Amino acid sequence: MRIDDDEFRDKFREALRQTTNSDQRASAQRAKELQQQLIEVREHQDRLLNLRMFEEISSETYASKSLELRDREAELKLEIDVADRGRHETIDIAIKAFELSQSLRERWVTADFSAKRRILEILCLNFSLDDVTLVPEWRKPFDLMAKGLDPKDSRGDWI
Repeated sequence: MRIDDDEFRDKFREALRQTTNSDQRASAQRAKELQQQLIEVREHQDRLLNLRMFEEISSETYASKSLELRDREAELKLEIDVADRGRHETIDIAIKAFELSQSLRERWVTADFSAKRRILEILCLNFSLDDVTLVPEWRKPFDLMAKGLDPKDSRGDWI
């Protein structure tokens, strides 16, 4: 998906930035909601402990409820980590993918073997052999780029 028009490329980059920022705001809101739920779970744990200490509930009830609350706390911590990680990584990945799509042809032509290998690792999930043809399995963001590949930029002896 190479965009040759500089003005359109800048508009596309800005739209990508705005969309990513919107996604980040939603992710931050989700993390905030999860954090509030985590606070509530910890408050429930404190109340449960107080009930047990005042012998208002049995040890069996305490154990089962405590286990439920610990499991819920662990789930919430994991969800918060995922939301935070997604928020921090999304814009970087989106911009890097766009920049790579704009300069991939030039990078490929001038790249050494290790750089070409790295580009292929970024673009492809896996490769398989179909008779004597190497068939790539493209990563989702790059499958559209693959449809527009120009054979003249490939190895001339393998058409």
